[in-house]
Amino acid sequence: MEETWYTREEAETSPEFGSIPEKRSIEELMEKGFVIVDKPFGPTSNQVSHWVKEELDREKTGHFGTLDPNATGILPIGMNTGTRIQDALTKASKEYIFEAIIEDEKPEEEIIETLQSFKGVNKQIPPEHSAVKREERERKVYEIELIETQEQKILGRVKCESGFYVRTLITQLAEKLDTEASMEELRRTQQANLKTEDTNTLQDIVDAYRFYKDQQDKQKLREVIHPIEKAVKHLPKIVIKDSAVNAVANGSNLGTTGITKLQDNIQPKDTVAIMTMKGELVALATAQITSEKMFDKEDTAAELEKVFMNPETYPRRWKQ
Repeated sequence: MEETWYTREEAETSPEFGSIPEKRSIEELMEKGFVIVDKPFGPTSNQVSHWVKEELDREKTGHFGTLDPNATGILPIGMNTGTRIQDALTKASKEYIFEAIIEDEKPEEEIIETLQSFKGVNKQIPPEHSAVKREERERKVYEIELIETQEQKILGRVKCESGFYVRTLITQLAEKLDTEASMEELRRTQQANLKTEDTNTLQDIVDAYRFYKDQQDKQKLREVIHPIEKAVKHLPKIVIKDSAVNAVANGSNLGTTGITKLQDNIQPKDTVAIMTMKGELVALATAQITSEKMFDKEDTAAELEKVFMNPETYPRRWKQ
């Protein structure tokens, strides 16, 4: 969907402060960036995160959204302070391709109709070996479709809310079809704005880092390490003036007078990304009013959730 922007007040940004995220040094990216691993079949998500930590000589790493050991696909992993962006991606919507085997062969039309019945709000109890408490909860399915069938084999796609269990979906599908089923393969193909083409294998990431260390060639490493701003592309955004950056970075809630541009359709309680005019992430915040009110009223636009920018990046200014 195309983004619509509104200019509340024209402003200019000074080249003396801050930096365009894509032009950060390798050292900065290694300190507060993340990699997008194409997780292989077998290891746990924590094991993959630990391998990235060891191979890239980081003090700390953390993955953004657990994948089962037998699942593959998109697994973002933050490095050092880049782990702080976790919530933006862990709680985002996800898409999976799944393959299941059903005990009794069923007509394709019946499978399609049954899959479509899961679209909307679903009640689920997490699987026995999940890392969360096994209590019934509600999760949304945004899109679901049958890709193909081959005898008792089902290949499907589901786009869902974070915390939705595809393994539980397979069990519930079998119950509705009056049979039994097992999940054979599961692959995460999208997480928020991240897609399969954004991923790299562990070997590619390790090779890029060693190439950088051995030959001081930064290009390959730049191709596999992403600034944290890539993790918030799916969130609605508010761009603030240079003169407001220091105050927000020091923990002040955002007032509408500090805004230069904003996206439409922001609603109260939405999580929004507060950005500089250079595209840097300053903070995540909770919107207090709609986009329309931010545009034409003087009020508190958003209350801060988490600050990501060093307060010293932009100077303190007493006058607009």
